[in-house]
Amino acid sequence: MAALESDPMAGLPVVRGSYRFDADLAKTTWFRAGGRAEILFRPADEADLAAFMMQRPVDLPVAVIGVGSNLLVRDGGIPGVTIRLGKGLPQSR
Repeated sequence: MAALESDPMAGLPVVRGSYRFDADLAKTTWFRAGGRAEILFRPADEADLAAFMMQRPVDLPVAVIGVGSNLLVRDGGIPGVTIRLGKGLPQSR
């Protein structure tokens, strides 16, 4: 997994939700297996998610997961920001 700058918050937008760094995704998935997210972002709501997407650095990799059902995460983890959709956010429309 590529290391972020010395300050992992550098360039990340201010959000109302939360960021977790080096987050263990095995705790998030139903299968309880897999690697880590370099940065795990849990948006507070749709507006928070939209603001993050508009303000994030363009070269920052982004992956989106739902609640972790039927999800396998490779042992090498997920680089960049992993966005976890959950309570308060629609899973699909």
